[in-house]
Amino acid sequence: MDDLPVPDYADYFKTLNTFPSAKRFFPQLPMETSRGCWWRKKSPSGKSTGCAFCNLNLQWKGYRSKTGPRIIQEIEDLSLKHQTLSISFMDNLLPAKNAREIFTGVARLTKGYRFFAEIRATTRFPVLAAMGSAGVETVQVGVEALSTTLLRKLNKGTTVMDNLQIMRDCETPGLPALSGNLILQFPSSDEQDVAETLENLSFALPFRPLKTAPFWLGYASPVYDDPGAFGIRKKGNHPHYARLFPPDVLRNLKLMIQDYHGQKRYQHRIWKGVLQKVAHWQETYEALHRTPGSGPILSYLDGEEFMIIRERRLEREDLSHRLPGTSRSIYLFCQTHRSTGKILARFSRMEGEKVVAFLNMMVDKRLMFREGNRYLSLAVPARQVLT
Repeated sequence: MDDLPVPDYADYFKTLNTFPSAKRFFPQLPMETSRGCWWRKKSPSGKSTGCAFCNLNLQWKGYRSKTGPRIIQEIEDLSLKHQTLSISFMDNLLPAKNAREIFTGVARLTKGYRFFAEIRATTRFPVLAAMGSAGVETVQVGVEALSTTLLRKLNKGTTVMDNLQIMRDCETPGLPALSGNLILQFPSSDEQDVAETLENLSFALPFRPLKTAPFWLGYASPVYDDPGAFGIRKKGNHPHYARLFPPDVLRNLKLMIQDYHGQKRYQHRIWKGVLQKVAHWQETYEALHRTPGSGPILSYLDGEEFMIIRERRLEREDLSHRLPGTSRSIYLFCQTHRSTGKILARFSRMEGEKVVAFLNMMVDKRLMFREGNRYLSLAVPARQVLT
C-alpha cells in the first residue's frame, strides 16, 4: 500500500471555500492505513472465520497495510496541505503489530491532532496510551456483547474480560474515549446469554455506556451463508423494499440488509431486561458526569504503601476504600487480568486462602471482576496518565 498516492482532496476544499463564511467548517479528513480486516480470515474449507454478523469486504477478503513511516508521513502531509488537524482512520481495524510505534511517532510531531479510529477489544493499555498521546480522542471498539457464550456465537475471539479491560482502560484520563455497541437479539442467543449479560452489566456501570444495536442480517455475512447454524429458517430481501422497487426488479436484487425468519419474537422478549438496564446505565453515567471535572466513577489514588479507591454514586455519598500493603499490590497487579495461579505465585509469601478471600471480597464489592479463574481490577487512575 505504500505505493499508493496520497489522497488528493483539493477539489473538495475548493468547493468548501465557495461556501458563505457562516457555513464553512473544518472537516475531518478520511485516511486509510490498511484495507481489509486482519481478524477476518479464511479457513482451509474456504469459509470466513471473521465476526459472524460482518459483511464488510465482500469483494476482497485479504488484508494489507502501509508501513509505519509512510503512515506518519501521510498524516503530516495531509494536515499541512489542507491546514486541518482532524483525521478519521477509515480502516476496518488499525494495524495491530506496529500501532504503538505509529502513534509514538505521531506524538513526536508535537502537533495538536485529533483522530478517530476503530480497534479490537484486545488492544492493550500501552497502545491506548500511545494513541492518547498522539491525539486519538475516540476509538470505536468491537465490544458487541458482555456474555462470553454469546461472544463465541458471534465469533469475536474475545471474552467479557477483554471487553471490560478495554472499557476500563478507556475511562483513564488522557486515553481515548470508547464508543461501542451491544448487539441484541442475535439469532441463536438464549436466556443464558441474557443472564450473563445482565450480571456482567453490573460490573460495567462505572464505564462509558454501550449503545444497543438490534441485530440485522447482512448479505454474505457468515450468518447469512450458514443460516441453519443460527436458527434462521428463511432469508431474503425485506418486504419493505417493495415500496422502492418493482416486483420484477426486486426479485433479481440481493440487497445488503436482508430479512429473515427465526425466533424474532422470542429474541425481542428475552432482551427487554437488557434494554432497560442499559437505559438506566446511560442515565446514571450522564448524571454523574454533568459536573465539569467530575472525573471517573471508579478511580484510585496511589500512596505507594497504600491506595485509596473512590466510588462515585448518584444521590448517595461516595464510597472510599483503603487498600494497604499487599492488598494494594494485588490490586495493581490485576490491572491486567490475571489467573489465580499467577496471582498466588506472585504473592506466595501470603497464605493462598487469604489471597483468594481478598479477591472474592473485591468482586463482591464490584471493585474487581472475575471470569473463570481470572481477575481484573476495575478502578482507573484518578489523574491523567503521562507517557
